[in-house]
Amino acid sequence: MTAADRMAAHLAQQARQRVEFDALARAADQGDSSLPTSPARRRVLADAAHELARRGLARLPGGPGGWDYSAHPPLPRWIQRMPRPRSPRPRPGPRAWVPQLSFATTLQLSAADHALLGPVNAHLRDHPDAEIIPLAERSYELYGDEKRLSRIEHHHLVTAGLLNITNHLRARGTPAPLAMLELGPAPWLLVVENSATFASLRQIFAAWPDHAQVGWLGYGSGDQLVASLPTAADSFRERDHPVTDLLLYGDLDLDGLQCAQQANARARAAGLPPLTAAAGLYQALLGRRPRRLSPAAPGDVRAAVSWLPAHLAEPVQQMLTAGIVLRQEALALPGLRAHLDPGAPLLPQLHGDPRPVPDAERTLSSCPSSPVPIAP
Repeated sequence: MTAADRMAAHLAQQARQRVEFDALARAADQGDSSLPTSPARRRVLADAAHELARRGLARLPGGPGGWDYSAHPPLPRWIQRMPRPRSPRPRPGPRAWVPQLSFATTLQLSAADHALLGPVNAHLRDHPDAEIIPLAERSYELYGDEKRLSRIEHHHLVTAGLLNITNHLRARGTPAPLAMLELGPAPWLLVVENSATFASLRQIFAAWPDHAQVGWLGYGSGDQLVASLPTAADSFRERDHPVTDLLLYGDLDLDGLQCAQQANARARAAGLPPLTAAAGLYQALLGRRPRRLSPAAPGDVRAAVSWLPAHLAEPVQQMLTAGIVLRQEALALPGLRAHLDPGAPLLPQLHGDPRPVPDAERTLSSCPSSPVPIAP
């Protein structure tokens, strides 16, 4: 084995790209007991360094600062190890696809696509009529990872309509259930966004004199509400207590209204009644102390307030484009109790059906110029 060979072997074991030449010289010495005292040692080491460069294993310093000129021939002070060549990633070989995945034969699938579809293909081949189970359970069965399919609905094969969660994965999504209380037998569900308002309304409904007027009270907000609202259908069925009215009372801000629209679409897709605004409660909230945030884009606001009834949409649009929002907590328990009349039917009050409105609860006629103080 030559000095260059011994240097190359040492170089291959190094993790760093830059290697001090003294370490390579010691590796050359260890394989030849005569080299450390040989008058030709410097020439042997210099030739070995240039041999490493010719083999493509190392790059020698480019400037004079990288060389030792104290004797002849000059020796490099260090060398740059060349990156190890990456072995080409093997492309998946041809596969016999089950008829349900025949689309795979017409596509240029990536290695990641093959990694996804391979276990699905084998499962469909062996269990074409498998029971439809929760997606996380199927994910663990196929990949040994319960979260592997957690965002499968966003995969390009799913969004393109090629891979179907029900038919191909034999699975179904299982969002966290909507938090719901069955407070009475009436056929309606009111969902509120904030836990404080949920607690206040629960207290009011529990003391309502005509128990038959009270229905379900639910709690959910944001993406969690959008995902979990369809699970309410299971509770209605299991309790044999269906609803004809599905209402939402949330914050009056852009995010809350956009969430309401998305939740409404999910509710309709799940066979539930349309999700409508609890206009009576929103109307009462409009008279409360607002907060100031950055103004929302007018186009986004116009689209979002379309979920509200017309008599609320206009003042709320003025608010949001002026950078004013209203949180549910602004209408606290005493205000909710004063607004809901125990002597009148409850559901029409939630819907905001026409009734006398106390002066203290009249809506803002012009939110941007309202004398109501703005919280910092």
